Amino acid sequence: MRLRIAYFLLTLWMTVTATAQTEQADRLLTLFNGSRSLQTANMFFDLLHKEEITDEHIKLSATTNPDTVCQQVWYWAAEYYLSNQNYQKGKYYGKKALPLYQKGNNRVGEGDCLACIAICHLRMGEFDDAIVYARKCNDLDMQAGDPDNISSSLNMLAAIYVSARQYDEAEQCILKALEYSKRANNPKRLAILTGMACDIYNNKGQYDKGLSYGQEALHMEQQLGRPDKIAVRQSQIAEALIGQDRYDEARQLVTEALPELRKTNPHSQGIACNQMGRILLAENKNEEAAKYFNEALEIFVAQKDIFNESRSQKGLYEALRDISPEEAMRHNDRYNQLRDSLYDTNTGLIVNRYAADTEQLQAENERLHHNLWQNIIIIVSAILLLSFVTWIYGLHKRRQQEAHIEELTRDIERLTRQKTIQQKTETENITFEEVNKDLANDEQFLMTVINSVQQGLPDKQMSVEEIAQLTCMTTNAFRQRLQQLTGETPKAYITAILMQKAVNLLTTTNMSVNDVARACGYTEQSNFSRTFKRIYGVTPSQYIK
Repeated sequence: MRLRIAYFLLTLWMTVTATAQTEQADRLLTLFNGSRSLQTANMFFDLLHKEEITDEHIKLSATTNPDTVCQQVWYWAAEYYLSNQNYQKGKYYGKKALPLYQKGNNRVGEGDCLACIAICHLRMGEFDDAIVYARKCNDLDMQAGDPDNISSSLNMLAAIYVSARQYDEAEQCILKALEYSKRANNPKRLAILTGMACDIYNNKGQYDKGLSYGQEALHMEQQLGRPDKIAVRQSQIAEALIGQDRYDEARQLVTEALPELRKTNPHSQGIACNQMGRILLAENKNEEAAKYFNEALEIFVAQKDIFNESRSQKGLYEALRDISPEEAMRHNDRYNQLRDSLYDTNTGLIVNRYAADTEQLQAENERLHHNLWQNIIIIVSAILLLSFVTWIYGLHKRRQQEAHIEELTRDIERLTRQKTIQQKTETENITFEEVNKDLANDEQFLMTVINSVQQGLPDKQMSVEEIAQLTCMTTNAFRQRLQQLTGETPKAYITAILMQKAVNLLTTTNMSVNDVARACGYTEQSNFSRTFKRIYGVTPSQYIK
């Protein structure tokens, strides 16, 4: 069971089922939740076996403990919805089953349930929660002492850290997993873990290590005689070679891997197509590159994989901007939307809140209503009410954000004027301390940040790492101090500085919007206008009017 879950996580394989079958599962679960009927439970297991969700046909008898019936139905409901990409329901049913496993002291089942919940959180982008449940799963395995299960749960935890872009933590987990896998003497899992190590080091930009682990994993798969996994390892090695600009070798590997991946592994096929697109772009073969990026895009849109879809959209923009500029801009706009959604923590918080409210409503409905039609009416009403509450909450948060940005902009403008006074006093051989002895170290720090950002314009926008160097701080220390002083991340504060400059230019000069965008370090006016509207609620042109 655990191996099946880990394989599901690593390949990100998403099974698409017919709508009618999904509706049938919904009806059966609603009936079971109201009646706890053994007959309904077995009808649900019949459906799971038909759709090949369960490894064997589960059949519960009249002597089965009622808690065990609920435990089994809810756990497999979680697995069912996970495989059908309905992660909200998967998470909901997994958390209903979990206390029943704990009550029955079923450690193996509890571990499987924790893994299922962790993956649901991961797919919803709730990385912190995913890590919590994956760690609990690993803690159970460590207590049991089975090295094979320990390596499996560490592998899952490493995969979550990779998705959360926490590559140092992922590295620690995968190295431990490799140690336990060697103790367990499981060559298949060892090959998978070695391939995961290749991915982690590629993501860290340590392509030498990535190449070494990738070649080792490929050798293992060749010994095991698994052509589908050999193709995946070839793609992983190709990523390391691309990072080293060894495009000819990378192209050869991807060319060999793609036919097998097209037969067996759509997700890895999409990754390999993106790789081939990048290789062809480096060789200025843009039309050929666009074909591969389009093939990858179709796969990732169908699988709702926005991270890899963003790579396909970016590749299509770069491949088409000289061939078909208008089409290229559409892909660029979609890429920017995906990029924003990947890093918008405020959206994540709203999703979490919505998820918690939905679970509470569902639990309340189960306790109060047993009639199917009554449930439907109540759920529809609850969704409408929740949508209204969510809209009100979003409006409130938007107004709070606007007020915070306005206050932040005023502070930046004040500090900018203060910097001008400082420069003037220095030309008159007067020390800045004599002008304002009460100026705090914090304000000097913020002035350094503002000055650094503005000095980089219009040629480029300074990166967080570059500004940290100018303040003689490590990047992490710089991030922490700036967030303590302003309540914003470095990226958000830099954007506020740029927008304050933009507002000043728009209201005090006759510069066009395009010229203002360039003066603020934006190479694309569309990106500038989108950022401006997100902060001020109107476009730059509307702001001028």
